[in-house]
Amino acid sequence: SLASTRSVFVARKRTHEQPNWFRVGLAFTTSAALWAFLFKQHNEDVMEYERRKQERQQKCTGCS
Repeated sequence: SLASTRSVFVARKRTHEQPNWFRVGLAFTTSAALWAFLFKQHNEDVMEYERRKQERQQKCTGCS
């Protein structure tokens, strides 16, 4: 009998006058943290690329 079971989800009418500021702040903070990690990782990848590029050039000039 489906009528006797309770759902975990509760249907409520959304109030747009009072946004849930905790969830808004959490969303923006998470987004900012992910972007910061992305930029940091990109900079590390570029530095590693440049290091390996110089390493390859030194090997090639040393051979000839």
